[in-house]
Amino acid sequence: MKQDFRIRKYVASDRNKWDNFVDECMQPHFFFHRSFMEYHKDRFTDASLIIEDKNENIVALFPSSIANGVVSSHAGLTFGGLLYKRRTFVQKVITVLGLIETYYANLSVHKMIYKVMPYIYKSEQGEEDLYALYMNNWKLVRRDFSTIVKKDSTLVSDRSRRKNNTIALQNQIEVLPSEDITAFWNLLNQNLKDRHHVNPTHSLEELQLLMRLFPDNIKLIGGFKDGEMLGGALLFLTPYVCKIQYSVNSLKGREFKVLDAVFLSIINDNQRPYVDFGHSSENEGKFLNEGLSKFKFYFKGEASVCDFYEKDLSANL
Repeated sequence: MKQDFRIRKYVASDRNKWDNFVDECMQPHFFFHRSFMEYHKDRFTDASLIIEDKNENIVALFPSSIANGVVSSHAGLTFGGLLYKRRTFVQKVITVLGLIETYYANLSVHKMIYKVMPYIYKSEQGEEDLYALYMNNWKLVRRDFSTIVKKDSTLVSDRSRRKNNTIALQNQIEVLPSEDITAFWNLLNQNLKDRHHVNPTHSLEELQLLMRLFPDNIKLIGGFKDGEMLGGALLFLTPYVCKIQYSVNSLKGREFKVLDAVFLSIINDNQRPYVDFGHSSENEGKFLNEGLSKFKFYFKGEASVCDFYEKDLSANL
């Protein structure tokens, strides 16, 4: 299969073409829009590539960043990898991945990290890149464990989750959309400090910015009692997935089982094929937070993984 491709670095003048391709590709996600990738550009050096055919039509994008001679796809995003159109033949993906490796090796990059996008975010099963990674001798180095809920699942949430939802309703907990990201972030920040001695990945100012940039993709659901937010969840919405990006229960929220009510409301109201509860593993996938995973499992959750691959390019230097 002979194909002539041109690989070049993304530049600012490509912004509209880049975003348009993201919307049309098999892996449509607002993560890959330049305004999302660049909101934290002070922390990451962009190394993104555009792959074109001989007629200068875009055939693939590779969102990426670089640090200390290591290229990652993209260090500021949960997952990424090669973005390409629907019905792309697997050999083209194998070829393009190999050309990308050569491109970076010629720039003295000594290692690449590839974060595989889970299939639930794609318009097709779309695992051509997984086979390309295998054929190009990449090594699986990390696997994060996640929990998903299928919209058409015949499973039923565990009795304990339904009982807690009843407790919340009996205590007049209201589950409502909210725009009060400040109240939510303050609850989240306090909870993470008290329980894990860390701060949220996103600052309040960053979340406010992202909600302004992507009002249709980022939504807040709160659990309220007498007008006070006691817990809630921040949702990242894509064409196929409702992702629970952040969730929190205050002390009073735990007393009234607010988060159970919020999660069941999200699952019941969701119109997309999947709800993604996010990772329950730590230490680069080597430790399973069993309690957290079981909590999600009881909401008729099923297993999903997010894989990371690496390749040493030193031999190509």
